[in-house]
Amino acid sequence: MKGAIGNALILNMVITFIIIFFSLLIGSMAYSKAYKTKNFLINLIDKTEESGEHDFASTIPGKRDKWDAQANEYLSKVGYPISSNQTNNCHMTRAGGYKLYLGNGKGRYDYCIYLKNETFTSSESQVIKRRYNYMVLVYMKFDVPVLGQFIKLPITGETKTYTILR
Repeated sequence: MKGAIGNALILNMVITFIIIFFSLLIGSMAYSKAYKTKNFLINLIDKTEESGEHDFASTIPGKRDKWDAQANEYLSKVGYPISSNQTNNCHMTRAGGYKLYLGNGKGRYDYCIYLKNETFTSSESQVIKRRYNYMVLVYMKFDVPVLGQFIKLPITGETKTYTILR
């Protein structure tokens, strides 16, 4: 009887370590996917800003479509999740003066882009007209069957500051 209790204890320890190992593995893969997605979106914003297309999220036909085509191609390749909500679940404002610029919704990938805009009057600054930067919010989701839909951790990143001179 003593041997059976010892074997059960060792089996429980092995099962516990396997669960810990797999949870760390799944967590690191989910974090890596979210981090790569955040970096891609920041680089895409930089590329779009350098080409002079400041309003990539506007409702003007063609502007948002071009952004979506570039972003969606990469996001589908890496397996980033599509938003399951019917409406936009991005908050309209974030701490630090950020306002929602591009949100998610039904059929869109689950990320948010915020804009922080500072405009200067001619009395405040003789040189700078406008200064702005973007913040990208992506989510780290665990690909675990039951618990994965409830665990959603935000990861944010900011672009450099863009300045428009007078």
